[in-house]
Amino acid sequence: MEESSSPIIRFEASTTSSSLKKHKHGVVEEHIASPAKLPITSMASPQHQMTMEMLPDELLLNIFIRLSAKQLAQMRSVSKSWNSLLSQSSFVKSHLHRSSHNNDQILLVFHGSSNPKQFVAHRCRFPHLELTNFIKLPVNPEPEYTSISVIGSINGLICSTYGDSVIHIWNPSLSAVLTLPPYSMPSHDCDSIEIHFRFGFDPKTDDYKVVKLTGLTGPRTYAVRWWLQIEIYSMRKGSWELITERFPPHITNIIDGDSVCVDGHDGHLHWLGYANGEQDPKTIIAFDLGSETFREILFPNSIRQNRVNVLGVLSEKLCVMSYIEDVAYEVWLMDEYGVAESWVKRHVLSPFFDDTWPYGFTLHNEFLIEDNGYLVLYDSSANKQCILEDHCAEEYGVEKIVEYVESLVWVAPAKHEMVEWLRTK
Repeated sequence: MEESSSPIIRFEASTTSSSLKKHKHGVVEEHIASPAKLPITSMASPQHQMTMEMLPDELLLNIFIRLSAKQLAQMRSVSKSWNSLLSQSSFVKSHLHRSSHNNDQILLVFHGSSNPKQFVAHRCRFPHLELTNFIKLPVNPEPEYTSISVIGSINGLICSTYGDSVIHIWNPSLSAVLTLPPYSMPSHDCDSIEIHFRFGFDPKTDDYKVVKLTGLTGPRTYAVRWWLQIEIYSMRKGSWELITERFPPHITNIIDGDSVCVDGHDGHLHWLGYANGEQDPKTIIAFDLGSETFREILFPNSIRQNRVNVLGVLSEKLCVMSYIEDVAYEVWLMDEYGVAESWVKRHVLSPFFDDTWPYGFTLHNEFLIEDNGYLVLYDSSANKQCILEDHCAEEYGVEKIVEYVESLVWVAPAKHEMVEWLRTK
C-alpha cells in the first residue's frame, strides 16, 4: 500500500475530551492508544464527538497499516466493520509487504537440539544485542520431544516439527498455532524410509501447503530405490491429500537442507537432485504448488562438479550460491524462471577468512556465510558485513535461519479459535 499524500490526523485519547491535531510531517504516529476507547473531539466544535469508526476507510487503513500484527488482531474484536476491514486479503498483503521491507530486520537463528537456547533473535542493525523473550515457541503437545526442527518459513509463518510426527504452522507475531493432523506412513517392509517435508505458499489459490516426499532406500545405501506417492497438506482444506504426480524416478538422492528459509515465495519449491551414479547434484527439482507438478532445471555447466551449491532467492529470482573451496563464491541468477540458458553470473566474492561455508540469502538480498565459526551477514551493494557472534559453535551449529516478518496471516481455519486467542491476550 502506498503512503497517502494527504495530511494525516494524529489521535490522542483522554478520559474527558480529546483533541484533533495534524502531524506537522503529515505522517501518522506509530503508537495509537486503546483503539476501542478513542473518542475524538472536533477542534471547531468541542461539544461534537465522533468515534474512529466514523472515519473513512482510507484514513483508517492509513492508520492501521502502521500498527503491529498483534495490535491489529485485537482491533478485529472492536466491531464488525473493523473486523471486515482488517480481514481483507488486500490489507493483509499490504501490511505484509510493509513489514517485509521494514528496515529493522530481525533474523531468528535456530540451533541444533543440544543447544539450551533453541533459537536466538538478533536485530541486524545491532547484531550484538540479543532480543530476549521476543517470541514464544509453540506449545509442545508431546513432552518427550524437547527440540524444534524448522521445515520452512514464508510470509511470517513458520512450519516446524517435533520429533517425527507433530507438525505445526505458527505465526509468531500473533502467537497463533495450528497443529496439523497426522500424515500417513508407509506399510512397506523395507530397510529404511526417507521423509522430506517442505513448506510454501501458492499465490494462485492463496493457500499454504506442506509437501511430503517419501522414499524407500536400500540396506547398504542412502540412495532411494522407490519414491512413494506425494502427500500434500492444504491449510485452506485443513487436510492431507495424496496426488497422482510422481517424483522423478531417476533422482536417487535429494538435498533439502537449505539453511535460510526463503523457498516457496514464487509458488515453487526446490531441491538439489542427484541422478543414478552422479557424484554431484546437477539438476534442480522444482515443484509447482499450483499445478502440483514437477519439473527439472539444469545447473550452469561450470558449477556442476566439485562445488558446494546452495539454492536461494535473490531479487525475487531463483539463484545458486556456488562455493569453490578456499577460492571464491559465485552467485548465479536465473533471469527467466525455468530456462536453463538464462543463468547469469551476478557476483563473485572472495572468502572472508580461511574456513567458510555458504548458507544462502535473506529477503533483503544479503549473503549469509559462516566464517571461522561466525555467521556473517554481507551486503554486497554497500560492501558491508556484520558478524552475528556465537551462532556457529561446533557443538551447536546452525540448522535454520528465518527472517522474522510481522504477519496478519491467520493459521487457524475455525473462527472460534480467533475468539479464544483474543480472550487469552
